Amino acid sequence: MSELEKFIDLREEFSPALDKVLRGSEKSAWDFYINSSAENLKAYETAQNEFNTLFSDKKLYDKFKNINKNDLPHHEKKQLKDILRTFEERLESGELFKFLEQKENEIAQKYNSYIPEIDGRQTSKTEISKILQVETDADIRQKAYEANIKGGDLIAQDMKEFVIKRNEFAKNKGYDNFFDYKLKEDYDVDADFLEKLINEVYDNSKDKIKKIQDEKYSQLKEFFKTDNLQGWHYGLLTDTNPEKPVNKILENYSVEDISKNTYKGMGFDIDGYLAKGNLTLDLYPRKGKNTHGFCFGIDPGRDSRILANLRNDTRSLDTLNHELGHCMYDLNISRDLTVIDRAPASSAFTEAIAMMGGDLQKRENILNNIIPEDKLIPFKNSFKKDEALFIANSLLIIDFEREMYKNPNQDLTKLWADLRLKYRNQNHKPNNEWATIPHYLSHPAYYQNYFRAAVMKAQIYNHLHEKLGNITENADTAKYMTDNIFSKGASVDEYDLVKELTGKEFSAKDFIANL
Repeated sequence: MSELEKFIDLREEFSPALDKVLRGSEKSAWDFYINSSAENLKAYETAQNEFNTLFSDKKLYDKFKNINKNDLPHHEKKQLKDILRTFEERLESGELFKFLEQKENEIAQKYNSYIPEIDGRQTSKTEISKILQVETDADIRQKAYEANIKGGDLIAQDMKEFVIKRNEFAKNKGYDNFFDYKLKEDYDVDADFLEKLINEVYDNSKDKIKKIQDEKYSQLKEFFKTDNLQGWHYGLLTDTNPEKPVNKILENYSVEDISKNTYKGMGFDIDGYLAKGNLTLDLYPRKGKNTHGFCFGIDPGRDSRILANLRNDTRSLDTLNHELGHCMYDLNISRDLTVIDRAPASSAFTEAIAMMGGDLQKRENILNNIIPEDKLIPFKNSFKKDEALFIANSLLIIDFEREMYKNPNQDLTKLWADLRLKYRNQNHKPNNEWATIPHYLSHPAYYQNYFRAAVMKAQIYNHLHEKLGNITENADTAKYMTDNIFSKGASVDEYDLVKELTGKEFSAKDFIANL
C-alpha cells in the first residue's frame, strides 16, 4: 500500500470523529457568543475539551506521524501537516494550550459582559456607534467614545499578560513570537511575501490616503471649531459625507430585506435557506450578546449562522451582505468532499467573497429603487476612498499586532498612538482603543487575511463582472460561484483557485487599478 493510500484510509477513518467535534465546537461557540452566560461558557469549554481529547490520542498521532509526508502530493501533504500540528499543540503543550484556551474564554466573557454607560444610563455599542456618526455635541460624543474605550481598559492588562503567555507557547514551537507562529502555521502565509504585498499596495495608495485624511481633518476642525481633535471628534458623518443622506433614508427601510433581495438577485434564496433551517440569523443587539458581527459555519453545506448587531444604515447593510457572503460560501461547499476539505479555500478567500458582498451597495444598483440618484451617485463614487482608508486601517491593526507580539512589555497605548498617527493621521491622547479590537483576542494574526482579501476580491469581482455583468442582476451568479468556487471547499489552495477562476496569477494589479 502506498503512503498516499495509507493516509487516505487513516484520514477517512478519523473523519467521523473529527466531524463530530468540529460541529460541537462551532455550535457551542455560537451559543456562547449570542449569550455569554456562565452556563454557555462552561458548555463551550466542554466542547473544546472534547476537541482536545480527540487530538490528544497518542496512538492516533503516531499513526499519522509514521506516514512519509514526502511521498504525498502537495494537497495531502498540507492536510497531514495541519493534522500533525493540531496533535502536537495538545500533546507537546497540553497544559499551556489548555490554559490559553481558558484565559481567552475568561477575557471574552469579561469584555462581552461589559455594558457601557452614558451619564449612568446603560447603552449598547451599536448605539455608541450611531452617536459617533450623527451626534454634533462634542460633550455627548466624548462620553460615548470614552464609554467604549472603558471596555478596552477593562481587559487591556489581561490582554498584555495573555500575549506574553502566547509568546511562551510559540517559543516552545521554535518561533520568535505567537504572531509569526499563527501566520505560518494557521494561514500558511510567508512573512516576506506578506511584507512585499503590503509595501506594494501601501506605496501605491499612501498619497491618496493622506489626501483623503487631510480633507477629513480640515472638515472636522472647521465643524468642531478646534485645532485639538481627539478620538471622539472622529467618525462624524458631516454634511459633505455622502453616507449621511443615504442613512437618513435607510432609517425607514429594513436592511435585512435589502440584503435578502440583493442575494436573491444573484440566485441565492435566503428565505429558502431560513425555512429549511440551513441558515440562522441573530441580527439585533441585546444584553449579554457579542457586540460584533460573525458567521458561524456550524456544518458546511448544511448549517450556517450569522450573529450581528444591526440598525438600518449603510454600515449594517455592509455587515449583513458581508456575513451572508460567508454563509453562501459555507452552505454551498460540497458534502462529497472529505471532512477536512469541507471549508473555504482559505480564510482570505472567504473574506474576499464576504467583502465583495459588502461592496455591492456601492459597486452595483441594489439601492436604485430606494435612494434618489442625486444622493446615490456621490455615495457610490466614494468607493475608492473607502478602499484607500481600509488599507490604512488594516495596516494599523496588522502593524500593531506584529509589534505587540515582538515586545508586549512596551507601552502599548503609545504604540497604538504612534501607529494611529502614521496610518490614520490622528494625533490624540493615547488610550486602550487597541484592546477593543476583537480579532486580537479571538483571531490572532487574522487581520492580514482581510488585507489579502481586499486585494483578492478586486481580481475576483473584475472577473465575475466581465463574465456575468452586474452580479446582483444575474440569477446565474449563484450557480457560477458555486460551481467554480464554493463547491470546491478547501480541495484547491487559495492562489491556485484564484488562477483557476480568473486565468491569472494572484496579484495586486486589479486592486491598485481600482484606486
